[in-house]
Amino acid sequence: MTVQTEGEDARATHLIAVQVSFPVSRKGPYRSEVTLDTTVGTVRQAVMTFFEVADGGQYTYVLTHGGQEESDATTIGQIAGDKKRSVEFRLVKKITQG
Repeated sequence: MTVQTEGEDARATHLIAVQVSFPVSRKGPYRSEVTLDTTVGTVRQAVMTFFEVADGGQYTYVLTHGGQEESDATTIGQIAGDKKRSVEFRLVKKITQG
């Protein structure tokens, strides 16, 4: 159970359900509950561990939401807004040209 206080602290302690799919994996989706101030980068690292993948020299893994790549610095709260209780992402392997 989450204890809520007034103001900014209430927003930070509210939990959002996060689900991440990775179509090429045989595992089911990654699921977690995080605070609104959790960054996409933090979720991405946990997801990569879950799916047992790592960035390489010519590719990186990114999280997309609604078909758009999300920056590691973006918070889950920025994506979820005030009304959503859950956010869905897709883990995508992005080829980097060198």
